[in-house]
Amino acid sequence: MSFTEIAALVIFTLRINFFLGRIRYLEQMMTSELSRQKELLREKIRKDTGLQYTKIEQILADVDICLGSIMKLMKDGKNAHEKFFSDIILNSIDAIIGLDINYRVFLWNNGAEKLFGYRKDEVMGREFDFLIPENLLKKGEKKFLIDEVSRNGFLANYESERITKSGNIVNVSISRFAIYDEKDVSTIGSVGILRDITTVKQLQKELREKENLALIGEVVSSIAHSLSNPLNIISGNADYLLLNKNAGQPEYDELKTIVDETTRITKSLRGLLNFSRPIVVEKTKIDINKLVDEVISRSKYSIGKKVVVIKKSLDKELPHIKADRAQIDEVITNLVVNSIQAFTAPGEILLRTKTNSNSVYIEVTDNGPGIPRENLEKIFRPFFSSKGYGKGTGLGLSIVKRIINEHGGTVAVRSQVGKGTTFTISLPVR
Repeated sequence: MSFTEIAALVIFTLRINFFLGRIRYLEQMMTSELSRQKELLREKIRKDTGLQYTKIEQILADVDICLGSIMKLMKDGKNAHEKFFSDIILNSIDAIIGLDINYRVFLWNNGAEKLFGYRKDEVMGREFDFLIPENLLKKGEKKFLIDEVSRNGFLANYESERITKSGNIVNVSISRFAIYDEKDVSTIGSVGILRDITTVKQLQKELREKENLALIGEVVSSIAHSLSNPLNIISGNADYLLLNKNAGQPEYDELKTIVDETTRITKSLRGLLNFSRPIVVEKTKIDINKLVDEVISRSKYSIGKKVVVIKKSLDKELPHIKADRAQIDEVITNLVVNSIQAFTAPGEILLRTKTNSNSVYIEVTDNGPGIPRENLEKIFRPFFSSKGYGKGTGLGLSIVKRIINEHGGTVAVRSQVGKGTTFTISLPVR
């Protein structure tokens, strides 16, 4: 069912409820009036016919039965309509939220409860802005929504973010419609229909990334092949000239710089070529704990003169999993080396493993400088790097994400500037 169809149904149902409210009032008036008319009828029959009191009461009892049947038919029809439309709204998979004229919640269906995690009794009477993330409130989203519906009477397919009871951010598509009184003059409230598009957004993002990677791969492959031969010639000649030179001699430093820089460029090109190729996963049964130990043992060569302590906390009950050993080794090594390179002062890195029934987890935590919030969404993008010139291609974390995705796992990061960073890798047990 489309947003427009749902909105039309909601508006119709609210108007039906308004109309049914009028009917309930009329029912009360009719009941009161019938009681009065019965008294008048009883007196009139007595005067006009002279019938006995018991006979008159029998006649009035028959009239009561007839009128009761008519009232029941009216009430059953009204209740059936009311239940039919109410059930459609309350059980919609989309979140349907009704707001009164003061923008307070008066309607909260099962879809809203499922999407946001709040029970109906927790939200009734609250202003709707508790669903809007703080950063969007500061940008004026609440005012925008109110003004747009006030000006145009509706807002269709507006994509934004909302915050759930648990603090998670979900992507939603919002349609809001003003509700008018029976004369279509005065606004009596509005209805918002929110559809969860988080999965759609994630799929769109992954598709864009794959398209970008395919394009990058073509360009990089062409450039790398064009540059590799000239670089090999330059490096080879510089190496040859260095054979007859010693440190401190004329031109030694210049030739050494040429060799070092061409080696760096060649290494970067090799990384680019590897990045542009599809990842082929060759799974075997591996021991993650053993792999972590090996990475820690090798990391001393990356630490160099820095004062960095690497600790571990390994789950002894960690099950073996099927994965590509070389690729998972590359992932852990990459994360540890990144942490080491980030330190500008003495620090500590902790590698932790743990498990549940479905997944094994590898955590790499450091107490380094942390990652600015604005960079957290960028760090997995190809060629994004916050390191200085010559210290990286910006492909390390992108490759990490590709490898983990190919294994059916996930990689997450949380960081606080000045406190440190934690990368969490999850891999399926089966």
